[in-house]
Amino acid sequence: MISPDQLAEPYERLTVVRLIEASLTVLVVALMSSALVGPVFDPLQTGGDEVPVLRLMWLPVYGLIAALTAFRLPQLFRFWWPALAFAVLVGWASASVLWSIDPDVTLRRAIALAATTLMGLYLASSLGGRRFAELVALTMLLLALGSYFVCLAVPKMGVSQDINAGTWRGLWYEKNEMGAMMVYASLAAVAAFLTNPRRRLLWGGALVLFIGLIIMTRSATSFLSLLIVLGGATVFAFMRLGRAASVAAVWLGVTGMSALAGLYMFAPTLFYAALGKDATFTGRTEIWNAVLRAHEAEPVLGYGYAAFWGRQSDIANWIRDALQWRVPSAHNGWLDLLIQLGLVGVGIYAAIFAISLLVAVVRHQRLGDGYWATLFLAVYALQTMSESIILVHNNLSWVFAVAAMARILGPAPAQATAPAPHRAGQPRAMTWTPAHA
Repeated sequence: MISPDQLAEPYERLTVVRLIEASLTVLVVALMSSALVGPVFDPLQTGGDEVPVLRLMWLPVYGLIAALTAFRLPQLFRFWWPALAFAVLVGWASASVLWSIDPDVTLRRAIALAATTLMGLYLASSLGGRRFAELVALTMLLLALGSYFVCLAVPKMGVSQDINAGTWRGLWYEKNEMGAMMVYASLAAVAAFLTNPRRRLLWGGALVLFIGLIIMTRSATSFLSLLIVLGGATVFAFMRLGRAASVAAVWLGVTGMSALAGLYMFAPTLFYAALGKDATFTGRTEIWNAVLRAHEAEPVLGYGYAAFWGRQSDIANWIRDALQWRVPSAHNGWLDLLIQLGLVGVGIYAAIFAISLLVAVVRHQRLGDGYWATLFLAVYALQTMSESIILVHNNLSWVFAVAAMARILGPAPAQATAPAPHRAGQPRAMTWTPAHA
């Protein structure tokens, strides 16, 4: 069994260059989270293509991502295998401009997708497990504090006023967005708590704040995701205590999942009620059926990346007319990928995702990231069942998904010796953890 000390990341001095890099990374992560961006500049959730200000805003962000990646290019080269896999996936999305029902939109958004995917690869290759967890947790803590402020001081902005009246949405367009971001924040806080004992008080307090916002969203998916984060971290912690504890932890996990599956199969009404949903998942099944019918016309190639749900899409408007509301997406990541890139696109992504899950089973202890990558994939798998967050441009969910799979499939962190103890009378040097050694 590998101990935390053996996976401790080596330290390096916090220079001006490192501080600038960290600050710019925080900025990009915050922007990709869509905090403030959506509700202020893109209230109709067009993705920015129809908002000139956002088009101009994202261009320098893409340039910043390219600069950060160039700065850490040697580290990125070590992650050539996951980089190649994602290049194939993004390449297929870009190639879909040839058969897209809206080639201009596909071309623009494929460029944005490439930058978004590159950001995920940068995070995986350039930040060690502890540094990654703390940087994400810090970014989310700032956004969480901002959300508490607008919810309490400016409720017209921070609290939903529509059919979800009373639920908190904070700095985001709607409650489910904030719920998802706070789940990611909770996972980062747990990972930072496990990888840096010296700051456990800080990250423990941040976790309480994140959970508070999740509760105020009343989002069933976010609640379940949070249970995966906390339950998964607990199981992994027990597994470190020895073989008997590992067997007990696995048994409890399997029992819990079996109980949920049994409840769904034999008492679906009670299952849906526990989630606060009906049997149609708030109308999602109607969308799914309509999307599957549309898929039958273009099963292999799809309708082109990010083109299907455009305002000028005849087939999307047919679905909207049939369901009598402005459907923005399939509300299912796999179905949206299927309708955009066909069976070929789904096959490429499914292969990358499945291999990542299998490798994570073997390498989760070795990664030294507080189980962040492994638990993120579990959360992401759940979220994609009800949200369209697979292969999405300018989206933090996809950035983190790429980072998680790249960390799992990339080179394992080298074992390192923990920093030497501080001697009395000697000044402490400011330190910052580097990328994988």
